[in-house]
Amino acid sequence: MSQRTYDDIRRSRPLRLPPPRRDTGVVETRTRGRHDALAALAGFGHPSSMTYVMGRSITLWSVAGLLAGCGPGAAGETGGDSTGDSASESSAADTGPSTGIPGTTSPTDSSATELTNPTDSSVTDPTSPTEATGGVDTDGQTDTSDTSWMPDPDLPQFPCEDALWNYVDPAPSVPAHARVDSRGHLRVTSTWSVLDFDAGGNLVGQIDPAPPWGWGGIDAADNLYVSFRDEVAGRKGLRKFDVAGALLWEIDRGPAPDIDDFAGHVTVAPDGTTLVSDEQLDRVERYDAAGAVVWDQEIVDKPFTEVFAMNAAGVAVAVRHGPQGAVLALAPDASVLWEHPFPSDPSALADIDEQGNVTVVNRNTPTTRLERLGPDGSVLAFVDIETPDIVGNRVQALAANEAGQSVLASTGLLNGEPITLVMRHKANFDGDGGYFCEVGTTARAVAIDEAGKYYLAGTVLAEDGEHLFVAAFD
Repeated sequence: MSQRTYDDIRRSRPLRLPPPRRDTGVVETRTRGRHDALAALAGFGHPSSMTYVMGRSITLWSVAGLLAGCGPGAAGETGGDSTGDSASESSAADTGPSTGIPGTTSPTDSSATELTNPTDSSVTDPTSPTEATGGVDTDGQTDTSDTSWMPDPDLPQFPCEDALWNYVDPAPSVPAHARVDSRGHLRVTSTWSVLDFDAGGNLVGQIDPAPPWGWGGIDAADNLYVSFRDEVAGRKGLRKFDVAGALLWEIDRGPAPDIDDFAGHVTVAPDGTTLVSDEQLDRVERYDAAGAVVWDQEIVDKPFTEVFAMNAAGVAVAVRHGPQGAVLALAPDASVLWEHPFPSDPSALADIDEQGNVTVVNRNTPTTRLERLGPDGSVLAFVDIETPDIVGNRVQALAANEAGQSVLASTGLLNGEPITLVMRHKANFDGDGGYFCEVGTTARAVAIDEAGKYYLAGTVLAEDGEHLFVAAFD
């Protein structure tokens, strides 16, 4: 496989950034001119670059050859990737403005909040918001002062080579979740914001719920759901926003004495039904699209750790992490429809489609197991994936579409530096393409649409910290 040089890419591809957002300064379009960058990483866009063993194993040996002579130098400016809901989320403990549960102060205006020094948070818990320092003055009011962020001159603008488009946030920020909505737009969390990208990669909208909040999901009407904590009252709740960011409703879920676990894992069905399950507690709640309680129950010896996705029939997929790991399908009343043993120690990720088929992947190393299960829990296909050249390569995000295609992203170490791999698979898990992103990138979330176009959201390192990047592939 031939390797394109950095100069080849620099001459052929101009810098492409969407319009500046939030409090960013003017971002000028320019041709990349750095010559000390890492040479472009060639994608393995065709299954011929993989080694298949009996159709059930994939070993990716191409990394060392692709990077020969590149070395672990400063991260350069190469391509892009993709991300999706049905996906993942991170945790946080920020103190923010009051959130307006009845009997307390009203919600803070969520526009133009200044974010400074966002802190990286673990992606092993895909349930809560990313840690950051919110722009809150000492008087409790949101700081709406305009801060102009100019791009770090060393900030890579093409984190993944050969992407359809790339977006890199000029301000430090961290993504945690991604989802393609009914318009074909990609919705991505960025610290305490939810960004809206059109099909061409242009940033066309942004919603800024008052922090702290945790990702819930997007319904079929493109409404956004988030969990939140009222820092003043010590209570937790749910909020629903329309696609333009208008608050549709807010409900109180009761006291939240534990600041580290206020949100639980929120899962949203296409019709707006919401399921909330606390990872460390036995309480499970179900709400309808209007925010009314359908049921609220304690499940003694709850057989699952967290719920990942729910279809329009109200069937949800959940995973039990640990040595006795399993993937489970839950009925609308949270009873177990079936349980399938699955190696999910330390953890796993899962998604479910409208037919009830489940895609599940573990986060183990060195071998990653990806399975597709039928509506009855029977195994339809599986594949074991190994990447010998990448140390500690671990899956960070998973998403699947109705055609049975799945996309997963993982991050490991190459020559001691982080590198990201994103892969798409067909329903039978034949390889369907994938890409290595630039050294210095970390995967956070993925998404895939019904046509198979897929997205990666992650972070890329620069001198001033981590920056969100988003990329699209077909």
